Amino acid sequence: MSFLLSLSCGIIPFANHDHAKRVLFQFQKHYQQAIGYSTTNPSIRVDTLTHNLFYPQKPLFKTVLSDSLGTPKHSIGQTSHAKHEYYNGQCAIVAVNVHLGYNQEDSLVMNRASLERGMFRSEHVRSYKAEVFNKESFGKKDKAEDNTVFGKIQSKIGHVDKLDEDGFPYVGASLQSGDIVIGKHAESGSDYSMKLKNGEKGSVQIVLSANDGGKNFATVSLRQVRSPSLGDKFSSMHGQKGVLGFLESQENFPFTIQGIVPDVVINPHAFPSRQTPGQLLEAALGKGIALGGSLKYATPFSTPSVEDITNQLHRCGFSRWGNERVYNGRTGEMVESLVFMGPTFYQKLVHMSEDKVKFRNIGPVHPLTRQPVADRKRFDGVKVGEMERDCIIAHGPTANLYERLYTLCDASHMHVCRKCNNMASVIQRSVPRGPKIRGPYCRFCESVEDVVKVNVPYGAKLICQELFSMGIAIEFESELC
Repeated sequence: MSFLLSLSCGIIPFANHDHAKRVLFQFQKHYQQAIGYSTTNPSIRVDTLTHNLFYPQKPLFKTVLSDSLGTPKHSIGQTSHAKHEYYNGQCAIVAVNVHLGYNQEDSLVMNRASLERGMFRSEHVRSYKAEVFNKESFGKKDKAEDNTVFGKIQSKIGHVDKLDEDGFPYVGASLQSGDIVIGKHAESGSDYSMKLKNGEKGSVQIVLSANDGGKNFATVSLRQVRSPSLGDKFSSMHGQKGVLGFLESQENFPFTIQGIVPDVVINPHAFPSRQTPGQLLEAALGKGIALGGSLKYATPFSTPSVEDITNQLHRCGFSRWGNERVYNGRTGEMVESLVFMGPTFYQKLVHMSEDKVKFRNIGPVHPLTRQPVADRKRFDGVKVGEMERDCIIAHGPTANLYERLYTLCDASHMHVCRKCNNMASVIQRSVPRGPKIRGPYCRFCESVEDVVKVNVPYGAKLICQELFSMGIAIEFESELC
């Protein structure tokens, strides 16, 4: 029975107690997105993007399948000391409680002091690679001015203050958005440097190498230490995912009679509808294991009974169901209701708000439509779709809608002839007995009388011009304000 499930499912504790959909969530998504420490040589690896957890911990519970990982011979309770163990989470003290309303809708409230002590701290490493050719590897047909070399030259695309003469930033340099990360230029003087995009920053680590074809290449890795911040995503091993909603000071948290303060507070409403009692059983079993209990296995389909877990807790001096009496951290008064609390294995996922946050006032626009570009790294515009537009209209602030969809988007103007209601062109024309003048002119009426200037989005003006090129003329009615 212990090997009925796959590898990813078989190490989920009490998986047979959870709804199948939640187990699928965990082993299809959260295991792959959880940050661990996946390698023993991170200092010489040049992966494009890696995340490493600083202090991964071993879960308190075991499963028969987790015991078998990496061992040539396996039996229950016996593991090889030589195997390498990699984990992608930490054991946090989790309280099932409502805390000031900040953990509504799957949000989590976390202990600020725990995060300052290093809980769920991780590093984010992004690598940039550039290559040049050795002169010896060139044939006779290649031009000397096409040869590219690493080096520092004054660049128009970014700042080169932190580059050494070899074109690389010094090790440990702190780069910000807009800095040149690798200086590269042709012998003719053309600039081929690589620049950091919007929102990228970090400390530098460099690896230089060459391949058999004679190409020299360099990799600059930017390392960034990240402590959990509001909006970062976390998950237990039972598909209970949620984002960090509030960082609470330790002194304001409820505490037990022994002085235990939770690291994470999860909302009790997350459990009945999701049907994941496995997380509660994991916390109760982990509590017993931390107190020296003999029950240590949570293998799916051969788990200890609920009675065995509650009896183990009771023998250790706790309530059978894991509930504890807590005291209000703000007032010191005893809280009337009991709170379920215990150690649960939690994972930090790669979805962090720092990688997703987007803001913009006025920035780069597309050269054809003059509307904001569509890439976050290029400082793109915040999308307002039809549903967002309906919400803005329902609230009534037309100035906000005008600002979003016109002022900060593609504000422009055009000229309209009020006689024939057609769009007038801005041309340079000759006048009798005088120099040529440039201004609006209606080609239909062949006059400049009664031509007015109107404000329109550039996209509207563009489609009128494109339709006009196909022989379709659009008439505009205008009123003087």
